[in-house]
Amino acid sequence: MPSDFLVAFTDRLMDRREQLLGDGQPPQAARKLAVAEAVQAFRTGADERGWTVADRRIASLAGDTLGLEDEYRDRHGYEPALARLYAVGEVLEGERAREEIPLPWRQAGGPPQRPDPAEERHPSERMGPDGRADSVRTREAGHER
Repeated sequence: MPSDFLVAFTDRLMDRREQLLGDGQPPQAARKLAVAEAVQAFRTGADERGWTVADRRIASLAGDTLGLEDEYRDRHGYEPALARLYAVGEVLEGERAREEIPLPWRQAGGPPQRPDPAEERHPSERMGPDGRADSVRTREAGHER
């Protein structure tokens, strides 16, 4: 997504949440409504441009944007204008980095995962010819029993 589009998207999103809070909406309700409206507005813009972006991806982007703004303001003590600026900057950086990820990893399957450790045999589970473990290496002592 072009950066100017993302900046406008995030600005409208944060403006809308601010407006809803000013109208007396509780914070969680304002957040949910702002995200839902942002997804709908994004969908309209994306359709006009011929983009195919999943609604859940846009909802995630919107939620992350608002979460970053909250974090910079509430946790790190930034003034609202700076919190907003840093949140938008981090979203832009994240999207730029996302574009560098090879396409197969961005598809539904995601990146290759490590094998499930529960399915792997631990070295202590080596079996002898009679089907019993010959020895067990304990972590605490570092020696065999």
